[in-house]
Amino acid sequence: MSEKEQLKELHKLSQEILRTLLKDGYEGDRKDLMLAVELLSRSVGDLSAMYGKRDASHEDLLKGTLAKLQISYNAVQHQ
Repeated sequence: MSEKEQLKELHKLSQEILRTLLKDGYEGDRKDLMLAVELLSRSVGDLSAMYGKRDASHEDLLKGTLAKLQISYNAVQHQ
């Protein structure tokens, strides 16, 4: 998956997480939500590190960030 495709997937997943959380009557499991918040925070940290280090391996950072977002998405979907 190209860098551009990975970024599109990150955006798509983040929007899906928001849609799920903002649904009327959404009641997520506290443990799953804590996991999602932790992974989303780590993802923001990874992306800020990538932005700050132009010589960093963007491919590896994006793969890791995408994996964290996918796990967060799954945690939020689990009710």
